[in-house]
Amino acid sequence: MATLEKIRNKSVLLFVIIIVALLAFILGDFLTSGRTYFSHPSEVASANGVTVEYQEYQNKISEASEQMRKQGRDISNDILSQNVLQGIVAEKLFNKEYEDLGITVTDTELTEALTGETPNPRAAQMISYLAQQLNLPEASGRVVFDAVQNPAKYNLPAGIGQELRNIWAGQEEEISNAMMQQKFMSLINGLYTYNKLDAKAFYDDNATTRTIAYINKDVAGISDEDVEFTDADIEALWKSEKQNYLLDEPMREVDYIYVAIEPSQSDRANGQSAVETAIMALNGSEGTDAVASDTKFVTSSQNIPLSAIQDAKLREFLKENAAGTAKLLQRQNDTYTIAKLLNVTTGVDSINISMLRGVQTVNFDSLANAINNGTAFADLNGDETQTADSIWTALEGVGLDDLTKNALATAAIGKAFVLTDTIQGTPTSAIYRVNKRHTPVNYYDVALIEYTVDPSTETLTELSSNLRTFLSNNSSADEFTKNAADAGYSVLSAQVGPSSTGIGNVRDSRRFVKWALNNKKGKVSPMMQDDRQTYLMAIAVKDVYDKYMPWTSPAVKTGLRARALNNKKAEKLMSQYAGKANDLQSYAKVLGDSIMHGNVNITTPALLTIGIGESELQGAIAASEKGKFTGPLQGKRGILVFEVEDVNTDNRPFDERDYGTRFAQTFGISRQATPLPLLLGKNKIDNKSLNFVQDINE
Repeated sequence: MATLEKIRNKSVLLFVIIIVALLAFILGDFLTSGRTYFSHPSEVASANGVTVEYQEYQNKISEASEQMRKQGRDISNDILSQNVLQGIVAEKLFNKEYEDLGITVTDTELTEALTGETPNPRAAQMISYLAQQLNLPEASGRVVFDAVQNPAKYNLPAGIGQELRNIWAGQEEEISNAMMQQKFMSLINGLYTYNKLDAKAFYDDNATTRTIAYINKDVAGISDEDVEFTDADIEALWKSEKQNYLLDEPMREVDYIYVAIEPSQSDRANGQSAVETAIMALNGSEGTDAVASDTKFVTSSQNIPLSAIQDAKLREFLKENAAGTAKLLQRQNDTYTIAKLLNVTTGVDSINISMLRGVQTVNFDSLANAINNGTAFADLNGDETQTADSIWTALEGVGLDDLTKNALATAAIGKAFVLTDTIQGTPTSAIYRVNKRHTPVNYYDVALIEYTVDPSTETLTELSSNLRTFLSNNSSADEFTKNAADAGYSVLSAQVGPSSTGIGNVRDSRRFVKWALNNKKGKVSPMMQDDRQTYLMAIAVKDVYDKYMPWTSPAVKTGLRARALNNKKAEKLMSQYAGKANDLQSYAKVLGDSIMHGNVNITTPALLTIGIGESELQGAIAASEKGKFTGPLQGKRGILVFEVEDVNTDNRPFDERDYGTRFAQTFGISRQATPLPLLLGKNKIDNKSLNFVQDINE
């Protein structure tokens, strides 16, 4: 009983301890996890009332990756994922606007855009591509759509129908979205109107040219030591244009070390030895069996005439060597290419043919007889038949089946014949006529064998060990930056935020961005390695920026320093020469410069020989009267004195409608590179995609 009583007395304390532990666990997860208990765990981004869910995000990335693969493009997954995310956000914001405004595309509009006489430009690309790939008789939307719906009519394999329908459906969706966006942008453009003052100002700015006589005294003659200059001057310039440095998202200033994982000199020597040994073995054996067991040698082969070879080195090798010969063709960086001539045969490289395809109910024998009796192929085009006349095609290396290739290689010139085959169990027939056949040429059966020298395990171990040692001895950001050079490392700098695709320009480094954003100022990362094992990296968090990019940021400070220093030098010139004369001739003597002449238009980016970005000086010139001396005025890189000699409008009368339209075209919505800022308004994209990126294990 006494024991039970003790348990009862302490039950409240135990309960409190358990509750505190649970709260600590939950709070810890709340503070460290990007997906908190107060946000949607599958939300990747949100903006202006729309959200992007993880699954749709991943699906779009998969689609984009597959498209890049088919196009043969190699793009960083990190860059791709952020491009996809921004695209989804823009699409959702557009759809929201379409729904709010009642913008739609009718079936009639879409049909006309895809199959009309003048298809939508985007659709025209797809139509041309499919017509070429399917060898259709006409590159029109009407014919392509007919082939999509009736593949057998065009002698296409039955199994291709669904794939073509998927391509067409995707194109319909893409064109529909593009047309709705065009309607939306046209509507928005209509909101950007002009008034009479806008039109007149645009006329004054563009139609009026002022000829001035001037003297520009540049700051180049003043050394840095001649002016009093401190960081306070840089800070003051930053404050004067602080809004230019407003951040869209929190940022980190990082220093980082990048170590490329490359072969050592020993690795390269071993690689060269392996290649030399392989060439000897290839020359002493049949085929490519000598390197078949070594996976580092990657072999490909082709049977090709000299006329089809673009590589001059390969062409010379084939011309100068006998079958069975292997030689080093080229070396690019750490990749060797060996060529071995396996065999030489003869064959026809290309022929000119005419052909007719159709549904199986067509009497092909009768049509072949008609052609041989003078009927043109074009005259036999119909609902059930399609023809193509006088087409040059290769016989080798274009995927022709042996039956068709042999028939075309041996057919009598000028005589039409019927060729019947069975494709996937379905009999198919076509009529061919060989119009011309090139004389047989040599075909070279050649093997290309690539060998790439990779870093050895010993090399990777040494690189990793050295970097780990450096990091263990330099555990603060200041030490990291200060001591890197002595350890043989170069330090690079970058600014990163939730939307950054990586650290600087380093590929596949977005998960390292996540580490930087999750750590405090002064923290140094462990050694990191990319998934492809091409580099090692280490990061030091130098600073944390929440609202503005400060003037102390190295990237900002470097640019501001040069401008602030020029300002101080220009101020010095002003103090030296202000009020020293009252006309150009006198200032020419005071400044020791000659008078120059030039034409000034306020809209021109560059101001004569003075430079770009001198809007205040251009404004002063535009406001000056003819014959009036003005100056000195302080510019960004010196001082200016001038006199307007003439004002010329080229006798162009003011037309309100004309110049108003030009104003709208220049300053309207069409000037924006992307409509996304318009859709966002004052809102920003809340990018949470880093929550779904793998953490770095400390």
